[in-house]
Amino acid sequence: MTPRAAEFARRRGVLQLRCTAQRIRLAGALGAIEHDLHKVERGFSMVKKFSWSPLIVTGGLLALGLRAGRSAGLLSRAFLIFETVQRIRRSLTKQE
Repeated sequence: MTPRAAEFARRRGVLQLRCTAQRIRLAGALGAIEHDLHKVERGFSMVKKFSWSPLIVTGGLLALGLRAGRSAGLLSRAFLIFETVQRIRRSLTKQE
């Protein structure tokens, strides 16, 4: 083997080792990302499973962020709006 070919073979070996090390690091990083995404997917599936209305979720967030009296007023108005929209939607689907 010529010295030039031997040098190319050595460089190729070094590059292959570097690529293997990068692949291992990338797999570890992707594993951590997939683990975090699994938590998010589990949260979404719980929300879908319970089929909570947007009103309940919004009400819970309001209750956490605002005072109780103010939250109750906003919740009662939001509930009235939500119920009205539901009734309108049901009446439109019955007519069609």
